[in-house]
Amino acid sequence: MGLYEETGERLRRGMEGGRAETLKVIASVVLSRLRADGGRLRKMMERYRRIKEGAVGRLEELVGLAKDSLRAVGCEVFEARRGGEAVDYLLKQMGDERVVVKSKSNTLKELDLVERLEERGVEVVETDLGDRIIQLAGEEPLHPVGPAVHLTLEEVARALSREVGRELPPDVEEIIKASRLRLRERILEAKVGLTGANAIAAEEGAVGLVENEGNISLITRLPEKHLAVAGIEKIVPTLEDAATVMKTCEAFLTVTGAYHSFIRGPSRTADVMGIEQFGMHGAKEVHVVLLDGWRREAVRMGLEEVLYCCNCGACLSVCPVLLEAAQAFSSRVGAGPVGVVRTWFVLGPEEAVRAGLFACTGCGACREICPGSIDFPSIIERLRAEACERGLVLPPHISVAENIRKTGNPFGERRPQP
Repeated sequence: MGLYEETGERLRRGMEGGRAETLKVIASVVLSRLRADGGRLRKMMERYRRIKEGAVGRLEELVGLAKDSLRAVGCEVFEARRGGEAVDYLLKQMGDERVVVKSKSNTLKELDLVERLEERGVEVVETDLGDRIIQLAGEEPLHPVGPAVHLTLEEVARALSREVGRELPPDVEEIIKASRLRLRERILEAKVGLTGANAIAAEEGAVGLVENEGNISLITRLPEKHLAVAGIEKIVPTLEDAATVMKTCEAFLTVTGAYHSFIRGPSRTADVMGIEQFGMHGAKEVHVVLLDGWRREAVRMGLEEVLYCCNCGACLSVCPVLLEAAQAFSSRVGAGPVGVVRTWFVLGPEEAVRAGLFACTGCGACREICPGSIDFPSIIERLRAEACERGLVLPPHISVAENIRKTGNPFGERRPQP
């Protein structure tokens, strides 16, 4: 099956099974909430954009400052130029451990780390409930924020029954209660916790995290070792800037965050004769991996706006292609316009075409709702031009271009002679 046929098959599958309808329900909830608070959000967007523009403009300076500040508060810091370097470092930090508890993270999806860990015999326990349901059910996630919302109560109960060791009824409260108890057991037995980061304050050396379930708080404190992975675009100058980024991200999320936290190194105490020791109730070690991967390349190409994304997913709620084609407009590294752009950088141009590079309508709805006002239509247009230069053109597009050249219109209809 060729690239064109594969792309068409993905679109066909995406439009079946009611998944697009579920996305539309999520979108209506998000949009109604955002419209109700439009004035406040507009000001927040302006502040957020200024922070991200300034931070990306000082990227190299802030990376250096963050490394120094994080080390000063007791963190181990590793800067990875490529994804493979990050994976190798993280695998080394796992040592002989065979269980790791993990939070939701787009950067970790980019690394394909779960598969590498499982190849080494490490069990990866997703602690976000939606991700855990998807993991146990063997399903594809529907939405980055609500990955399992398309599954019925009966399907969720079946998947979790195997995990908790008893048959669960299709009842929300029973499912949540059983999942909470089982996940806490798994978190307590793990020695390593793995997370992303919503923001990093360069001056203070602080890793900022937003969550709604409370699972991230547990896996950054109960295991002995916390591994945090963040793209270098997450670095902003100050704690105040990081708090604004986190507040903005939360405001545009599908669900409201219940917890905001900052981590500045391992837990410590000096209550015995004033002698400071690392590791009390929280982690004894905190490792921060700062990932470049493709980010400096995006800046070099003049596409630095991509680095303004905070992963809120608001663009997914207005994208007409995603709302009709569901997962056909996505890849393992992300969905919708931002997912397709990231796919180009992480997986390559051909995978970006498969993920829907030529499916975008260019309507600009994503740009209007994005807290960073990222011009995704222009970015996608630029990448399409590069794809064409590489010969990655779909047959219908070749036909349309030929018609325009020969007849002056895309349909190949010749104008009647006067």
